Order: sequence, then structure tokens, then C-alpha cells
Amino acid sequence: MFDHHLHRSRQLRLIPFWASMLLTLFLFNAPVNAQTPTAAQDRVVAQNLMNDLVDSSWIKDGNGSKIVYLFFDPNCPYCHHVFDSLMKIRKEMPDLQFRWIPLGMLGSNSSAKAAAIIQAPDPLKAFMTNEKNYGFLNSDTGGGIAPAKQVDAASKTILDENLSILQGQNLYGIPVVVFQADDGKPFYFSGQRSEAQLREILAHVDAGSFGGGQPIKGQQNK
Repeated sequence: MFDHHLHRSRQLRLIPFWASMLLTLFLFNAPVNAQTPTAAQDRVVAQNLMNDLVDSSWIKDGNGSKIVYLFFDPNCPYCHHVFDSLMKIRKEMPDLQFRWIPLGMLGSNSSAKAAAIIQAPDPLKAFMTNEKNYGFLNSDTGGGIAPAKQVDAASKTILDENLSILQGQNLYGIPVVVFQADDGKPFYFSGQRSEAQLREILAHVDAGSFGGGQPIKGQQNK
């Protein structure tokens, strides 16, 4: 359930918006093991995100030992581009496991599309439908799944809690990708990356049960 005390504690860890933007720009070309003051601060944010993942709900994609968490909106074009690249990369790196964390923050029907994924009998299949049928024609297209007619209370709680994790670090650009790096510390980046950049970054994912949270199992009885 959404815990307002947890949400308030996260707000205490907010970093200035301008700092968040600088970190995002830096990470566009920074290697995982870069040692600069900006990179060091960013690893603090990554650790906070990793800690807060215990309250996340996600869609499990794969069974690999190297876990990568990805915050996405069903209508987000940058999220979709990253998805396309990751599907190709995993053919070369089959030990990657993706945990997709749904949000409803962009378009007017983002929450309803996210709820359609969460409330589906098979959330992973619904997520794949959304991505494989993604459209770029206009603001009314985006994710390729039909919006849910009703966002039930459980789905709203999941979406609110997932969003609060990003808001707690003053992060508003998506996708946000978090994983345990092979230098022993959590790492994160936000925004779109090229396939080549993603391949280089994901080569540093460490194996192990890092992060946390709950898998979204769908609503088999509906």
C-alpha cells in the first residue's frame, strides 16, 4: 500500500532540479566507473533508488541473474526506443533480467494504459503488446494497448508508489534505469541511449538479488 510516511521521508532526500538535469547530461557519455564529483553524487542517488525499490511493483521479463529495473510510461517514446534496443541486446546477453516498473505520468491516458497492463491476466504479455504495437503518429497514439476502462484501487496504489520513488529523488525524465554495477555500487541513468551505449553500460551489470519489490502477477480471476 502507498505509505505517506515513506513518501515524506523520500521527499527529504530531494536534490535540486538543476542538479538532476546536470546529472542526466553528464551520464549521457559517462562510463559506469567514472570518478568525478558529479558521478559520485549520482551514485548516491542510485543507492537511494536501489533502497526504495523495496516498495516498487514490476513486471518480470526473463530469468537471468543480472537484474535491471526500468521505470517506464506506456506512452513514452524514449522508453520504447530503449525497449527495442534491449530486446536486441538480450539476444547477446541472455543473463539479463528486466523488471519493468509502470508509471502513468505523460499522456492523458497513460495511467489507464498502465492499468490495462497491470490488470491484465498476463501483465508481461500485455506489456509486450503495448511496446510491439507502439505508434508515433500523434499525441493520441503512443503505447499500443487499449486503455483500461477503469483504473482500480490496486492499480492506482501501484502507480502512485512507483512514481513516488522517482519523485523522492526529484527525477522526472524517463526511462529511469537502475542496477547493481560490477564495481559493487548501484548505478542509474535516465533518458534515451543508443543501442551501442546501452550495450556498453549493461556490460557492467552485476549478478545477484539486488533491489527488491513485488512482481505484478495480473488478475487471473477477471
